[in-house]
Amino acid sequence: MINDLVQRKINCYGGAVAFVDDFTAWVAGPSTKHNRERIKTVIEEALEWERRSGATFKADKTAIIHFTRWAKKGDPEPFTIKGQTLELKQHVKILGMIMDIGLRYKEHIASAATKGLEAAMELKRLRGLTPATARRLFVSTVAPAVDYASSVWRHRCKDRIAAAVNRVQKVGAQAIIGAFATVATAVAEAEADIPSTSERFRRKAAKL
Repeated sequence: MINDLVQRKINCYGGAVAFVDDFTAWVAGPSTKHNRERIKTVIEEALEWERRSGATFKADKTAIIHFTRWAKKGDPEPFTIKGQTLELKQHVKILGMIMDIGLRYKEHIASAATKGLEAAMELKRLRGLTPATARRLFVSTVAPAVDYASSVWRHRCKDRIAAAVNRVQKVGAQAIIGAFATVATAVAEAEADIPSTSERFRRKAAKL
């Protein structure tokens, strides 16, 4: 039944996707005003589908965001769904990825680095592992926590933002070979025989 809701062409003007009970639609246009009218149409279509299907859309779980390079010139006016006012969000999570209004992905990269660091610290606490086993655990548990959707945001992972991700690499390398905390990340990666994040991201993107 949800196919009836998402059955629309995906092109440069918009589209829609659904996964389990999550429905995401987007529009693109020349102005905020133009996009706002199209968003209203999407909302009306979703509510009509709700009436026909017997499913329920919860307004408190609905998020609306304008992606723009000029945040100060954005649309501050809220939307209303089922009598409930929805303020525009500064960032939303779509299929596990945090997207901000400027598509700079700072929040997502910070979240990915935190998850990766937690996994690396857990790996470091394990005792009695051979370097080969620790390396396999790094590849199967730590790297995926960081790399999720990296083909989308990797171009933003640089300078100070990349420092948090590089810390994950360093802690992971320490877990594999017991390197000193003062060793350079590149040296630790080489000794632990793990690829750098940039190399991992490049390989992942090449598979698409």
